[in-house]
Amino acid sequence: MATELEGKLLKAKIELMTRSAFISTIALSLKHVITSDTRTADVNGHVIRYNPDFIKGQSVAQFAGLVAHECWHVAFQHLSRRGSRDPIIWNCAGDYIINHMLTKAGFEIPTGGLIDNKYDHTWSTDQVYDELMKDQVDFDTSKLMLDLNEDGADKDDGDLNSPTTNVIIRARTQAQISGEEKAGLIPDEILRRIEELLNPKLPWQVILAKFLDVRIKEEYSWARKNRRYDSSTYLPSLHSYGLGNLTFAIDTSGSIDDEALKSMLSEIQGIQQVFNPEKMTIIDCDSMIHKIHEIDQSTHILDLKFAGGGGTRFQPVLDYVEKHPTQALIYFTDLHGESDLTNIDCPIIWVCTSDHEPSNIGETIYMNN
Repeated sequence: MATELEGKLLKAKIELMTRSAFISTIALSLKHVITSDTRTADVNGHVIRYNPDFIKGQSVAQFAGLVAHECWHVAFQHLSRRGSRDPIIWNCAGDYIINHMLTKAGFEIPTGGLIDNKYDHTWSTDQVYDELMKDQVDFDTSKLMLDLNEDGADKDDGDLNSPTTNVIIRARTQAQISGEEKAGLIPDEILRRIEELLNPKLPWQVILAKFLDVRIKEEYSWARKNRRYDSSTYLPSLHSYGLGNLTFAIDTSGSIDDEALKSMLSEIQGIQQVFNPEKMTIIDCDSMIHKIHEIDQSTHILDLKFAGGGGTRFQPVLDYVEKHPTQALIYFTDLHGESDLTNIDCPIIWVCTSDHEPSNIGETIYMNN
């Protein structure tokens, strides 16, 4: 019987390969074991187990649907995302999402699999779980195919470097090549998850620190002699100068409240302490420049006074920076001003206090990240 079931498993995998590049890539990346150690079938993110008595009466088409079902649990990262949720209800929520997808795609699902057309593609697993909890649905666990096996599961599969995540990203790449993603065959819930992994929304302070970090360049300096050569040879040594002149602009128009202003000034003070720029300039501006604060180590940044309260224009500050070169311009603003700006010869980072679309020049980060 074992040989017969192994042959059926192989046929089920081939069936998947003809139908979905995404899910077959995941299927081929996992280990498949036929064993009596599971009541029906289950998956832990690395291994799918099938009970021989459960699968022997299934057709190849049903078996392919079962394999796809377990692989979709991996794709949705249902194990790592459960957290403190009820494991039975969470498993059922995932099954509703997956089984609706499979039947819509023409797959067969095992007899008794949870299905409700109410939970269509517009629902996420989290939303189905919340609905089931709200309705206090009481499932008969003796009849459920509870297939999320936490024994040996990869608890860090939400990490970009985890094996499970790598498999999912590889599967997404195959889906892009085959046109499967463009055709809308990959659930938005999964695509959002992959996007979050590939492009995490870091706290704005971290992004700003990274931006400034790359401004610090190792340069050759004639100020220090290279000691690897004898006294008759004077060659430069590699010396880091750190940050030179930094210019900050603070939009003090009516839309910037005192709390936001305090947060901006606190961040500027932190930059001064961490990066120790040679020179710092803080520009108080709205539709015009009201005051230019030249900052040194004795300046109490949090005590600076600001005017403003009018509208917003960015061009006065850009013109100022053109005339007064700086290593970088960091502009704190809600970005409600000119929308079509001409780039200047200076790195710019906009720290946006609203949900306004990014500026057309420089890099935009958001304070509410």
